[in-house]
Formats: sequence, structure tokens, C-alpha cells
Amino acid sequence: MTMKQLLAGLAALLVLPSAAAAAGSTPPVPDSWQSAINAAHPLVGRLVRVRDGARVAPETLAGAASEATYVLLGETHDNPDHHALQAWIVRAMTARGRRPAVAFEMIDADQGRDLRRYLDGAPGDAGGLGDAVGWRARGWPAWEIYRPIGEAALAHDLPMWPADVARKLQKQVGRHGFDGAVDAERRARLALDRPLGNTLRSNLMAELKAGHCNMLPESALAPMARVQRLRDAVMADNLMAAAKDSADGAVLIAGRGHARADRGVPWYLRARLDAPSVLTVGIVEAMAGQTEWRSYLPQAPEAGPAPFDYIWITPRFDDTDHCAEMRKRMEKMRQSHGAGNDGN
Repeated sequence: MTMKQLLAGLAALLVLPSAAAAAGSTPPVPDSWQSAINAAHPLVGRLVRVRDGARVAPETLAGAASEATYVLLGETHDNPDHHALQAWIVRAMTARGRRPAVAFEMIDADQGRDLRRYLDGAPGDAGGLGDAVGWRARGWPAWEIYRPIGEAALAHDLPMWPADVARKLQKQVGRHGFDGAVDAERRARLALDRPLGNTLRSNLMAELKAGHCNMLPESALAPMARVQRLRDAVMADNLMAAAKDSADGAVLIAGRGHARADRGVPWYLRARLDAPSVLTVGIVEAMAGQTEWRSYLPQAPEAGPAPFDYIWITPRFDDTDHCAEMRKRMEKMRQSHGAGNDGN
């Protein structure tokens, strides 16, 4: 054996185990669903890369997420499978050497001090985090279904951040608009002085209207659209701060409307940064009778980026007819209002 062959053999012994470790570094994907509705749907479990419609392995998504500065994981809030997949993505990124900050829509600026105090006093313990920040009192589904995300972050000592704006400011913007509630300097810094554009604004209004069962008038939708824009802008601002603090990017845990690339948080990242590296994932629930993956993409303007880079389809957690419930509530309000006027 020549010296060249010997050195080549030694190099192979050194390289092959390293390659095997890298290939096996991705943690296992959850192997069962916690949600039961539409679990036998043919698209359940499918992960699709939107740009070419390719069905890809989770490892492909893990690799793409590990290369992006900002990773936005859009969810259905009450679906535990969505949070299990979000936790998996965080773990997969850390397995590839990333240490991003993890920011939550469900924690706002007013809760930031409680979050820091809890993490300082109980590092590594995700169990009590929800109670510490008043998670359920804010109306979110139980912290227990989000807990895997907290455990994934704390297991690798990842910074955890509040992403949302204080509710007091949300109410002020809803009532008084940006000019009446946000000073000019902050509006400019958040890119709220830039118009969303008629097409994207119409798309936002249509989504809000559909999300409220087409029961709200335009006069009610306009304040909601302003608040949505405020929240997207502040979430982008907090993601930028979190990414700078961690020096290794940031992950956003949020509803899909905030995560969508065309007019959600990424719109504000693009408005403020030069070609930011952003990856968006829409985790969606399978719908009976809808077996074409494109039907799971939200309606979007033709121009501009697709709403998501990837979509991941899970079973549905809850099949309650929320529009029927909303109709009942509104009817009760009308009846109550009418009864109150009878004596006038």
C-alpha cells in the first residue's frame, strides 16, 4: 500500500462517521397524531414545497429552516399536532447547529417581564411558564399543548421572546388609527407609514371578513385590519431584535395569518431589511373532500410571493361550526338590544 492510499484510507475513516452523524442528526418526527378528525384523509402527513408542488421529506424542511435567518411557523392555535410539529422544527434546527431565539405571538410586551423573571428563576422548566405569564387568562388554548415548543427551546438554552404588541396599544390603534395612537417616529421605524397597497389591503379585509363568518360590516373590519397590521409590524420588530440578541436568527410561533409571506410579518421584514432570509411554513388541517394540496393555500394576489414556502397537513382537531355559534351570539345581542329599547 502506498502512502497516498494509506492517507486516503485514514481520511475515509475520519469522514464517514462524521457524515453518518450528520445524516442521523435530525430528530424523529412525531409518529402519531393527537387529533382524530379527518385522520384518514389522503393528504394527512403530506409536506409540500409550494414553489414546485413537490412532496418532500421533513429533513428537507429542516435543512431549509436551518439556512434561514427568520423562520415563521403558522398554526391553528388549538391543534396540538401543529405545536408538536413546530417543536420538531425547532429541535431539527438545533440538531443542525442553530441556536435561534423563539418568539411567541401569544406573549405580548406586557408579559415580557414575567417571562424573563420565570426563565431566570426556573431555567429549563417549561411546565410553569404558561401560568407565569398568564397564558390562559389571555384566552389562548392551554399552555400544555404549546409546552413541547417551550421544552425544545429550553433544552438547548434558546432565548424565548414575547412577539406581540401590548393590548392597550392594539385597542388605541383600533379606535384612533395609527396617527392617533403611534408617534410618527415609531410609525416610520415599524414601516407602518408605508401603505400596504390596495390589492393586499383588500386581501386582508377579505380574510378578516371570512374569518368572522361574513357577518361584520366594513366599519368593523377596518379597525381590525389596522390592528392586524400593527401586530404584524411589531412582531417583525421583535423578531429582528430577537435575532440580533441570539446572533443566530429567530423563529416565530404564530397564527398562519401573521406568518404568511405576502402581507404578514415577512412584508414588514422586507420593508425594513435588504433581502432578508425568510422561510414560512403553513401548518394546516385536512378538510373533508379537499384532496388537492393547492386548496390549502390561502387566497392571495397573483403578484408577490406565495403565502408560504411549505405547507404541512395534519388531521383536524375541532369540527365545531364556529359560524353557527357566532350567529347565535349575534342574534342574542340583537334580541337583547331590542328588548332594551322597548321601554324607551
